[in-house]
Amino acid sequence: MTMHETASQAGKSDAPGDVGPNLSVSVLGAAGYVGGEVLRLLVSHPHVASLRAFSESHADQPWSAAHPTMLHLADRLFETPDIEQATASADVIFLALPHGESQNLMSRLLEQDPRLIVDLSADFRVQDAALYDTHYGRHLAPDLIPHFRYALADVERENLAGCRALASPGCFATAHLLALWPLASAGLLPETSVCFAATGSSGSGATPKSNTHHPTRAQDFHAYALAAHRHEAEIQDRLRCWTGSTAISSRLLTHSAPMVRGISATVHLVGGRPFPSPLAFYREAYAATPFVKVTADAPHVAHVCGTNYAHIHAVTRGDGREMIVTVAIDNMIKGAAGQAIQAMNLALRCDPTAGLRFPGIHP
Repeated sequence: MTMHETASQAGKSDAPGDVGPNLSVSVLGAAGYVGGEVLRLLVSHPHVASLRAFSESHADQPWSAAHPTMLHLADRLFETPDIEQATASADVIFLALPHGESQNLMSRLLEQDPRLIVDLSADFRVQDAALYDTHYGRHLAPDLIPHFRYALADVERENLAGCRALASPGCFATAHLLALWPLASAGLLPETSVCFAATGSSGSGATPKSNTHHPTRAQDFHAYALAAHRHEAEIQDRLRCWTGSTAISSRLLTHSAPMVRGISATVHLVGGRPFPSPLAFYREAYAATPFVKVTADAPHVAHVCGTNYAHIHAVTRGDGREMIVTVAIDNMIKGAAGQAIQAMNLALRCDPTAGLRFPGIHP
């Protein structure tokens, strides 16, 4: 079977339980913030025996040239990006490239037929190519989109088993959708809702910009992309998938916060009838996933920073027809590298928590 078979055919993999401590993994775009987190988490993953990092900007330099905390891995060097070299003997390929680059090389990568591809860019997250084009510009490889499964790991869970190509969700979309999925699956989503979300500067990537440079960011808090945020494309795409309706939508109002890591998202919904008891409802919805914790009070970003956990709280107001759902995640881990590795674990039918159960740092 090749990766050019249909998505349903390509969703079948090797027999369950065949994953041992012998995976070979390559990471493309490994010098960026997200690529660095993928390396940091995989270097001690119990099933990863070989880990290679590829970077155009840091080729032949040690990993610590881009990621100073990896100085103890002095023998690890970035390699020059090359599809054939990256896929040679590799079971899993992670792509942590800027948006738009994965679609340029994906056809060649699929031809190499690796066991699993995990793309962390937005290139294959949105199944509706027209919706993608509206938010990102014209897609250059729309025929390849059906190969990919949207890998919201805490929702898809066992549905990812055996998949061969995964599109890892965006950070804002992860927080937003974790708040909405239980309501969508129960048929309780109102036609419209709004998510107010604030993120840290690491979400803008490793290259300094005027709005991420610390002296300008540290004392500031401001909204941006209010007319339309590109993560709304995958949010709308998922809502259509979950509900079967194009009428249901949820607005994302993004804000830049004076912190380095994390996302705090607050979703406001008004229904036609009272919502069920909120905490019990969310606890039941996420009882099967170890990485979503429903908290008695509104969650703190500091409590999830550096972890693959999402903390969620929900409360109703007034007569119970108004609900507020708050979510806190680490944008670099649960919103990117950690979720991608969790999805890898699920796709390869191994323990979904492998390499990811570490707590955060406090204080």
